[in-house]
Amino acid sequence: MPKTARAVRSAPERLHLAADVLVLGGGPSAAWAAVAAAENGATVVLADKGYLGTSGATAPSNTGTWCVPPGDNRHAVVERRWQRTGELADQRWMLRCVDTAYRNLLQLSEWGYPFPSEDDGRLYIANLRGPDYMRFMRRRVLLAGVTVLDHHPALELLSDGDAIVGAAGVGRQVERDWRVDARAVVLATGGCAFRERILGSTGLTGDGYLMAAEAGASLSGMEFTGKYTLAPHGSSLNKGLPFRWASFHREDGSPILGPTGEPLRNGIGDREEEVARALIEGPLYARLDQAEPALQGWLRQGQPNCFVPYDRAGIDPFNDLFRITLRAEGTVRGTGGIDIVSDDCATGVPGLYVAGDAASREIMTGAVSGGGAVNSSWALASGWWAGKGASTHARRRGGKAFRSEVLPLGQAGLRPAASPRAHVS
Repeated sequence: MPKTARAVRSAPERLHLAADVLVLGGGPSAAWAAVAAAENGATVVLADKGYLGTSGATAPSNTGTWCVPPGDNRHAVVERRWQRTGELADQRWMLRCVDTAYRNLLQLSEWGYPFPSEDDGRLYIANLRGPDYMRFMRRRVLLAGVTVLDHHPALELLSDGDAIVGAAGVGRQVERDWRVDARAVVLATGGCAFRERILGSTGLTGDGYLMAAEAGASLSGMEFTGKYTLAPHGSSLNKGLPFRWASFHREDGSPILGPTGEPLRNGIGDREEEVARALIEGPLYARLDQAEPALQGWLRQGQPNCFVPYDRAGIDPFNDLFRITLRAEGTVRGTGGIDIVSDDCATGVPGLYVAGDAASREIMTGAVSGGGAVNSSWALASGWWAGKGASTHARRRGGKAFRSEVLPLGQAGLRPAASPRAHVS
């Protein structure tokens, strides 16, 4: 039977739990970290500002993975992608990631995740429908005996002077403070796209970065966060795949031309630069007229939420021109984040681990975006490593009693170092 966290002191106005590992976050990397730690014998609490299963950028998405089966071709695939990273990525980490992600995709199948079948009957494990995936992972987390605190945002980490020993926050819906004493903490709080309100990312405001910095961890690769994605003007729909089959036009209807003078087709990948340049010059419009009827049906079936803004506006995107814009995705699809110092995703601060988009992905993608596929596999793998690492650290500290006095590390917004004052020139 799975071990569960124990209550230390609970009252109507305060919840106080103790566990081996505390996971902060509610996306895929948080879920995998919680399951990995529990399977490694740890008692685990998972606390999220939202609801595990619907939080974050994966839940509303149709997510491809970087799925590379074992074999001689795996090294060649990694080599080709490495060449696109500005040679800043680390092929050892890339190989570790595809190996662990592939094994976890197979594990999903063994657990009963409903992967679709290809025409020859083989399971197609390279794609994860976000809502189904995260609903399934919530069940796995609960089956593993993890105590889940939904709508319990963390405000600060706790330290005993030697290591991170938990976190504290507030239960929004029950209006009470909470504290979890833990021998290790995993930050799986996602990337940061503050105030952009892109799909699934309203709550991705960089909380984990702040808590890590207050604890003494480093950030890395933050110069590689300028990732923008095409979206219908006035919407939060930052899903670029349909623009693979788009043509682009100026406000007067004239086509946007590519670098060799032909009308621009396909607005993703390397062509995003051409689209961005045209947007600087003035309003830009698109039409998904390169998609054949069968593909149109597949897009609507595979990415149903991508078409809600069009349907609400009475637009047929396959036949009508519609205005587009670029939305900043920050570190959600950017690269920077909390620096990793070891194979188990430790941060260099004892007791503190990091996973998913909260971590820097320079070792995976260098100076370029990992997009959906690499970032999805990174969540699968790094969550697993961090959960294992945190539970191993907790076991090593198992003989040490929690100190009666711990230091809350929160500063910004909680204990500011100075009072605000008027600027006097």
